[in-house]
Amino acid sequence: MNRRWLPLLFVLLLSLVSATHARATEIWTGRTFGFSKTPFGSPTQPLNQDRITPTVWISRANTQGIFNVALESAYTHDVSPKNTEWATGDAINHASLTFAPWEVWNGADPPSSVGVNACMHIIDADIYLDIVFTAWGGSSSGGSFSYLRALPPAVPTRPSSWGRIKRLYQ
Repeated sequence: MNRRWLPLLFVLLLSLVSATHARATEIWTGRTFGFSKTPFGSPTQPLNQDRITPTVWISRANTQGIFNVALESAYTHDVSPKNTEWATGDAINHASLTFAPWEVWNGADPPSSVGVNACMHIIDADIYLDIVFTAWGGSSSGGSFSYLRALPPAVPTRPSSWGRIKRLYQ
């Protein structure tokens, strides 16, 4: 093999490994973060958006269902929230769950989803997270709703090699 191609081959292999690593499935378990949209609060205001990832910001207008403010300006039947799919069950079991759009998942009856352990799949990031709705306001509630959802897993930090070496000489 010609040696001038070795650096190019190395860069190509490194980029393939990085791309594969960047798309690894993430599983967020537990229902620890509480989010509530205030009655009659504007979905365009960050206070009324659950900004889960850079491309998924969940909110609701004063009526209808939830939608993804990062990708949509309003709720669309059988589509919203874009870039998500939903199933009944826990994120840890995502491979055995059947996913559907949010409105299909809840049977076009959002109040019936209150108290149901669910899994939301954020499609572009390949994240599966636990979520359970705790309240759903009716048509006179100004679009209020709330849920508990999982947070990203904590990444344990380990001291660097340099930090361990410095401690040896203190």
